[in-house]
Amino acid sequence: MSGSARRLRGAEEGAAAVEVSAIIGVLLLLILCSIELARVFWTYNTMLLAVQEAGRFAMTYNHGRSSPCPTQNQAQRCPRQSDTPLANCSALRARQVLSAYQAAYVDVSVEEDPASFPAKVTICASTSFGFTAPQLLPIGTLDLISQVTVPLS
Repeated sequence: MSGSARRLRGAEEGAAAVEVSAIIGVLLLLILCSIELARVFWTYNTMLLAVQEAGRFAMTYNHGRSSPCPTQNQAQRCPRQSDTPLANCSALRARQVLSAYQAAYVDVSVEEDPASFPAKVTICASTSFGFTAPQLLPIGTLDLISQVTVPLS
């Protein structure tokens, strides 16, 4: 092999390492973004499942329930809560579903409107979703809200 051929081959030896490091960095960022997006969808879907289940509970137990339920807390960015047994028990049911899916950091509020025809209940869940690596994804927090209104008939 001539001397010039050896010099050219020696100049290209580190190029593959540089290309691989650049591609791995982009790939890892893409994988991290995909995982975070999946967590956002999972949290929103869990919230939606909880408010739908609470709506079913409200429609089923509209005419009374034997045991009292603890009062609910007001969720941020949700309608004003009602302090009725049906609303408190519906909020408790939503919190039970959320805790079963290990999403206990979600706030739930239930507003009962008996004056409308037909009477209706609005169940709302909200949370501020924080990303795992906020330094890599400078998006901040996302406010997720899931709300369902069901008739009481």
